[in-house]
Amino acid sequence: MRRLPALATFFVLSLPVLGCGYSSYEARLEATQGRLKDDMILDQQLYSAAQGPFAENSIFLRVPQGLAQRPEFELIPLNPDAFEVEASFNPQSANTNYSLHVLARRDSQEPPDPEQPPRAARGDFRSDVINVLAQVYGPDIASAPIEQVNKTVWPRSDVAPPITFERLTMTDRNLQLIHLYFYKEESGDATYDVALIWEYPSGEAPTATPNPVDLTLGTFAVGQRAASRFSGRPDSVGGATGDGGSAVAF
Repeated sequence: MRRLPALATFFVLSLPVLGCGYSSYEARLEATQGRLKDDMILDQQLYSAAQGPFAENSIFLRVPQGLAQRPEFELIPLNPDAFEVEASFNPQSANTNYSLHVLARRDSQEPPDPEQPPRAARGDFRSDVINVLAQVYGPDIASAPIEQVNKTVWPRSDVAPPITFERLTMTDRNLQLIHLYFYKEESGDATYDVALIWEYPSGEAPTATPNPVDLTLGTFAVGQRAASRFSGRPDSVGGATGDGGSAVAF
């Protein structure tokens, strides 16, 4: 009979442990359900990740549905080898009234291959982009205001910090609104510089909820974090880059 008090004591002491385990299970279940819901929203709003030079250079970009990738950068002819990625995405439906253009570099820190011809020296990425776009939008882009903006990482997570861009805003000579997002990150053995150029001919950015432009920016990734996203793995915990790399604004 003396075993009964001992068993009762064990049961009472076990209750907090069982409660903690149940709470942890509930939290994991809620997080999984939230991620599945976010994945559904992303699949409804965005296309799958762009391939070709994007995948080859570990740049993960999902553009809004309604934008079609063109075979080349359409704003202006570019100097050969100026950028690793040159792309334009133009509207293909009446419901999409904006365009996206992308310029990106991936500068490897590995020693150059002696069997390959040396690459021509390139200038500062940001300056080169501004010089290109000044021929399209006018010289005022060089003095347009710039601000730091943070975008929520998608799928959303309580532990993932926002992704930071520097956004240049201007109205060009054709009265269309231009949002130019600069992003820079060191990851692995390379430095990534990306310019995402959004054109809004109506003069206004979309305000829908969820906002497809924000979803594109929230799923954007480069380097090792991009490799994880291309493989379908969730982002690692521990920073915006998820791999110990450093994401910095210009």
